[in-house]
Amino acid sequence: MGAGRLDAAVLIATYLVLFAVGALMATVAAFLVPQRLAGGVEGLSVLIVLLGNGGVGWLGGWGTRTAAGAVMPAFGWFVAMVAVSFVAPGGDVVIPGRLPADPGVVKVGAATWLAGLVAAVVPIALTGRYTMRVNPPKELS
Repeated sequence: MGAGRLDAAVLIATYLVLFAVGALMATVAAFLVPQRLAGGVEGLSVLIVLLGNGGVGWLGGWGTRTAAGAVMPAFGWFVAMVAVSFVAPGGDVVIPGRLPADPGVVKVGAATWLAGLVAAVVPIALTGRYTMRVNPPKELS
């Protein structure tokens, strides 16, 4: 196997690992939506999603020096969140859509979605700016 093919194989494996990490973060955060912290404070899943998606996305983009490195954790997160939110016949699997006994959980579920999307976009935008500096476009001759 040549050096170029080995580099491509390592890059593809890295993308797959970043996708899996994003999916794992989404699964853990989804199961922690109803979790309450000390004093009845909700929102641990929102914090995990903000720090996780932002951090892993930034590290993926910085480490691979590609925008795809920042996109893969976000893509894995989104696929897993859809799977735990909308796949069941009732419309929700782990993240409740309606819960009259505890309406705060529904708000945390929506906040988890919103925080995850925002936290995924930030490293993608930053990586796009960074990769343009590292890999400037080549002039056509």
